[in-house]
Amino acid sequence: KSLGKSPAITNQSLIGSVTAASRFEDIRNALSSKMMTCIKQDILSNYDPIREEQDMKSSLKQTIVASGCIHVGALTSGVCTALEVLDLTMGCISTSILVSLGIAIVPYQNKQTVSKMESAWEERSQALVESMDVVHRKEMTRIQRRIMDGVAPYTRYVKTEKERVEGLMRLCDDSQLMAHSLRNRIVKNT
Repeated sequence: KSLGKSPAITNQSLIGSVTAASRFEDIRNALSSKMMTCIKQDILSNYDPIREEQDMKSSLKQTIVASGCIHVGALTSGVCTALEVLDLTMGCISTSILVSLGIAIVPYQNKQTVSKMESAWEERSQALVESMDVVHRKEMTRIQRRIMDGVAPYTRYVKTEKERVEGLMRLCDDSQLMAHSLRNRIVKNT
């Protein structure tokens, strides 16, 4: 026998397969498919680009009409001032105020429309993040379970071998104690 070499164990075989738990390509494809389904169901199902376009056009039309009406009021005030129906000071002030208001309403309403659109997209973004978190948590749990199932036979094997080795170590310790005790008794008797 060679020192330091243990005999090979030939009557035991391993069960299970590590590769069953680590098929990366299958996992990636399944995750990608679930993410696309999530996007279609949670995000795109509520998104109507035609309605959104119509809402934006309607908002722009309302802004243009309001600005136009205010400018008509400014024009009327200017004409009344020119015809001396209104006092010159009051007419100039009212015309200036109406023109300024007519010009200022367009950027203000555009900012409101942009803010509304950004808010809608922020809600969609948040819904997407939440949906993706749910999908990823489920997939991570499923992958972890598959890995644990794939490794379970090896874990059981290591556990049983550890118990067997510990039993052998206890047996060796007991045998060593008995040998020392026997040696002490023999030395005493001689």
